[in-house]
Amino acid sequence: MNWRWAVWTTGIALIALLLLLPLRIALSAADLQQLGLSARQVGGTIWQGRIGELTLGRQLLGTFDVRLDPAALMLGRVAMPFERLDQIQGPLTGVLRAGGSVTGVERLSGAIPAANLLGGAPIDSLTFTDTTILFEDGRCAQASGRLAANLAVRFGPLALDRGFAGTVSCDGDRVRARLASQAGSEQVEFFVSSSGQVRGWITIRSPLPGLDTLLSTYGFRTGPRGLTLPFETRL
Repeated sequence: MNWRWAVWTTGIALIALLLLLPLRIALSAADLQQLGLSARQVGGTIWQGRIGELTLGRQLLGTFDVRLDPAALMLGRVAMPFERLDQIQGPLTGVLRAGGSVTGVERLSGAIPAANLLGGAPIDSLTFTDTTILFEDGRCAQASGRLAANLAVRFGPLALDRGFAGTVSCDGDRVRARLASQAGSEQVEFFVSSSGQVRGWITIRSPLPGLDTLLSTYGFRTGPRGLTLPFETRL
């Protein structure tokens, strides 16, 4: 009888601990820094938590409602559905995966600001549509979905705004994003590794007269492919 009582109380205690496990402890164990993520505020439990001022690299993403999959957590992994609350930045949803051999994000949809994300490249925002990016043991395991970017270069009262759209895919160990303008004369292409290394370039193949001089102030250089701006950073 004493043995059964001990098993019963221990089981109840473990269930209660799991139900009330603080989100902060679970995220600390998952080591989200490996994905370039950090947060100023973490509150609530794994069932109903909130992350405030979530940052990717140096780019602020906003405040999110989150919850964790307890089954994955017991295996030392994180599967975390999230939803952004900030009205100004708009909706952003998906499932974050971390811990174990697989890391990344699944079914990501919504826009994120990119002014501080791509090594100073003049891209205002990135918009994801049902995008999945997963690394396994440091190699790209799955990359799919749509990605759009908005290039915004301003010269006083003048502005050059371009929209780019394309897809993401695996390219060896890295994720490759290949985007083009509607006319196809301008392109954005970049690669992301599991370590957060980002390397890419913006190419404008058919510049308007005098545009090369203006764009040179942003670091664009004339080459065989047109005006090109390389960029490189680490998340």
